[in-house]
Amino acid sequence: MPSPDGSEQRKERPNAMKPLASLRILDLTDGNPYPGSLFADYGAEVLKIEPPGRGDSIRRRGTTGADEPEGLYQSYYNRSKRSVALDLTRNAGQEILRRLIPTCDMLVVNVPESRLAALGLGYERLREINPKLIYGVLTPFGEEGPWKDLPDYDLIVMARTGLLEKTGLPDKPTRIGSPLSYYYGAWHLTAGMMAAWLDAQDSGQGRKVSVSCWQAICSIDDTYVQGLQGLNVLPKRIGNGFPTTNPTDTFQCKNGWFALSIGSDAQWLAFAAGAGRDDWGEGTVYAHDPARSMKHYFGELDEQLRDYFRTITIEEADRICREAMVPGGPCNTVRELIDDEQVAARSMIIEVDDPVWGRVKQLGKPAKFLRDDQDDDAAAPAPALGAHTDPVLAAMGMGEPEIAELRRQGVV
Repeated sequence: MPSPDGSEQRKERPNAMKPLASLRILDLTDGNPYPGSLFADYGAEVLKIEPPGRGDSIRRRGTTGADEPEGLYQSYYNRSKRSVALDLTRNAGQEILRRLIPTCDMLVVNVPESRLAALGLGYERLREINPKLIYGVLTPFGEEGPWKDLPDYDLIVMARTGLLEKTGLPDKPTRIGSPLSYYYGAWHLTAGMMAAWLDAQDSGQGRKVSVSCWQAICSIDDTYVQGLQGLNVLPKRIGNGFPTTNPTDTFQCKNGWFALSIGSDAQWLAFAAGAGRDDWGEGTVYAHDPARSMKHYFGELDEQLRDYFRTITIEEADRICREAMVPGGPCNTVRELIDDEQVAARSMIIEVDDPVWGRVKQLGKPAKFLRDDQDDDAAAPAPALGAHTDPVLAAMGMGEPEIAELRRQGVV
């Protein structure tokens, strides 16, 4: 029901093993819905604010033709959210959003706050309406400095971190295959917003939380521990290898690829024994780390290992490593991963009844919240564009004629 000022009142919702079920969040992101996805997966009510007619650009990512209006990315990243179509470039749309602010704990965007401030939706304006509001901003390079307005993709963000100095093969810097900068940025933003929210429960004051994807990805690597002291000890690009101990690489077997990562002399000797290779074991030149460091590794031992793995199957290599307790495993394809017994043991795959794609398999949330050996990992399907516009507006006290007029004007 509406409150006296016409804003929608918060409703208490049951906590069905969803720890963030008491939170309500406005998700104004476009193209990178991951921060809101994290909140929704853990139970928060996330109102996805989208432009009428076209929606978030994530809806079109992954489509294979004109007969597919939405791709599978939308099904995954916007699951368990509610969609409200609202044109924030219009005064009426801006006013509706401001009326929602008293009922919300957080707002998240992935553009500089200055763009929202120009619409009357900046942090200072909204905190006047809700002093406890947590206002999260995710940008590629931050909201300050000479890079703040530069266009980006993950490769560009990664390149500017300096980490490509050690990623890839010697002749070419190579980014990691997944857009990790966006994911790490989202993780740091959600963590920062939750920390600010916890503080607001005591202080009564919210705050703005601003995260740079570029800075977030810098924080994941220990390269800077020495590099920031002026110690240029960064290993150059060496593929899968490790600077101090090896072998750490992928090897082709009879029926596919296998990854091996030796971290100590004890592991190497256990592997050599399991493989039946006395010529690699104790008393040989390869028994201890210096002979397997990057300075010496590429050459005879590397060739011997490659020749050896070509004579065995992935299953045989996996058995040797398991019995020797040596880090190693198959280079799974996604299809192979789905059938892996470990995936079943962790209940990693859930099924969602998507209105566009039907029943689809998706990854569930990584964190398990167990109570009486039960974990509620269920997820609601991603909503159609504007599916919740009318009920949200009605809860604000708007009648059908007013909503119809807003729709006629293209505001919703």
